Amino acid sequence: MKKIKSSLTLIILVVLLVSINGFIGMLTGKGIVTSAESTNQDMKESVIFPHDQVVEMNIDMDESVYEDMITNAMNEEYVMADITYNGYAFSSVAIRPKGNSSLKQVANSGNDRFSFKIDFNAYIDDQDFFGITKINLNNLFEDPSLMAEYISYEMLDSLDAVGPDTTYVALSINGEYYGLYLAVEEVNKPFLEENFGNKDGQLYKPEMGAGADLSYISDDPSDYTGIILDDEYMTTGNEFVQFVKTIDQIIEEGGETAAYRLSDVMNVDSFLKYLALSSTVIHMDAYQAGMFHNYYLYYNTDTGLYEWITWDLNMSFNGFPMAGLTDEEACQFFIDEPVIGNMDQYPLIEAVFTNESYVETYHEYIERLATQYLDEDNLEKRVTAVYDLIKDYAEADTNPFYDMATVQKSIFDSGANENMSILEFASFRVDNILAQLAGDLPSTNNGMGNQGSGGDMGPRGGMRPDGGQEPDGGVRPDRDMMPGGGMKPDGDKRLVGDIRSNEEIKPEGAVSTNHVDTNNLGLIGGLIIIISGFGIYLKFRKF
Repeated sequence: MKKIKSSLTLIILVVLLVSINGFIGMLTGKGIVTSAESTNQDMKESVIFPHDQVVEMNIDMDESVYEDMITNAMNEEYVMADITYNGYAFSSVAIRPKGNSSLKQVANSGNDRFSFKIDFNAYIDDQDFFGITKINLNNLFEDPSLMAEYISYEMLDSLDAVGPDTTYVALSINGEYYGLYLAVEEVNKPFLEENFGNKDGQLYKPEMGAGADLSYISDDPSDYTGIILDDEYMTTGNEFVQFVKTIDQIIEEGGETAAYRLSDVMNVDSFLKYLALSSTVIHMDAYQAGMFHNYYLYYNTDTGLYEWITWDLNMSFNGFPMAGLTDEEACQFFIDEPVIGNMDQYPLIEAVFTNESYVETYHEYIERLATQYLDEDNLEKRVTAVYDLIKDYAEADTNPFYDMATVQKSIFDSGANENMSILEFASFRVDNILAQLAGDLPSTNNGMGNQGSGGDMGPRGGMRPDGGQEPDGGVRPDRDMMPGGGMKPDGDKRLVGDIRSNEEIKPEGAVSTNHVDTNNLGLIGGLIIIISGFGIYLKFRKF
């Protein structure tokens, strides 16, 4: 009997020790690995941004709140809603209209088909969707193909560049189908952690202000008012001043020197991949056309280098009217002066082209895009597959920007039209790129860059202290709409709070019905195990 009792006591003590160790592990995060830690990346790819799939999403909110949000869309204020995304439900999520010129134009048109930003943890601290805290829902405005942005991000990914993940979304509001959208991952701390292994560096989203063209102004970081920090608690540091000073000195010296090398302050390859993509598909609502926005810069604390992160590719394939290029002119875009207007107004590009090695790598990336992704057979198969994926959702849309005849024409048409389809544009562009690379066509324009018959746009918005201008509103004759002025940072807006009671609240303890805090479950489970084990131990002590 004593032997049995001793053996049972020993077993129970071991169970208790294991339970306590597991409990301590749960407290410290070192014991049991939570499901969130082990599956976030897989779930992000399979649930949040599954490629080649249209995700069903519903936003549920009080009808009066929805009407107020739409009526006051230009305020870009968050309101509270519940959402279901690909079968996963979340409560107390923040949503607001978003955009720059597109927001203004949609609002002025009387249409309510806005782009939206979804913030999972604006009202509930630490609520996330398998690590994702924000998702952008783009309304495919001014993209009659419905896929220019989608395939442009695919092309960027084909170069192994860091960029946001995307997926198509069939959006419903209060159970009623609202339309086809493109979900785009937010560039924020979770994005930085995943792609660079750290998130404590400086993340900038330049917005058409002083220094956004990456010109050197002074040694005072506060002079760079166009370099807008993503985090309000960050400050523009001396690293940025050193970055733009290096660019400036390379230009002054006509090339890199021992004291000033671009690779000492920047991951140059990250910029070359952007430049290759942008120059190939003529993505001009960006740095290259004088807007000096729609990109992020991240100071990577592990490497001490700036990373270029491409953003907002919705006007690829020459969709940006203010660039002043007809589609025919865009197909002849000079690859070695890949800018609108004079090269000397684009410091970073000018510095890159002083280095033969950088230019050679840039050419390799352009050739890869032209001969692989944009290969005629490959591209036709790809756009056909994407069209087949989205067509039923596009046809079911009761409030589209474009009818299905226009969508089909914008993808597949090969007629002699002023506005080319994606397939036609790619075919002409590839032929021109390969001829430039081979030396059969000129790739430069004596420093004057690309000049379109729709007007010389050039840099504007006060980029340099010595003479930037505000947008002049040039319109391409073959476009119905054009971005208006008043560009502004697409940063986070203030929360309205609990829109049902008009009082700002922050619900405590609310969780998604599908996204349960595994750490809390671990603590509760650990306590139950310890209490149960101790009870069994006392019972057998009596035995």
